[in-house]
Amino acid sequence: MTAIPIHINRRRYEAPKSPMSGLEILGLANYGADYELFQLQGEGDPSGGTPIPHDQEVEMKPGLHFRAIPGNANFGAIQR
Repeated sequence: MTAIPIHINRRRYEAPKSPMSGLEILGLANYGADYELFQLQGEGDPSGGTPIPHDQEVEMKPGLHFRAIPGNANFGAIQR
């Protein structure tokens, strides 16, 4: 099978197979299990994406976009 071009956090990666688990996709970009994965509807998706659990299989297609964020992220949280 030919490598499939995908994007994780706006960087291009080559998916070596299809399907791949959420954890395998994170591993392509050297992110570990302490990160969460979201599938975007394209670059600049205003929805923030659809969560992909670590054990969920995703069919790889050229041009897919994903976002990886730390699992303990508190974006916008007020620090006291």
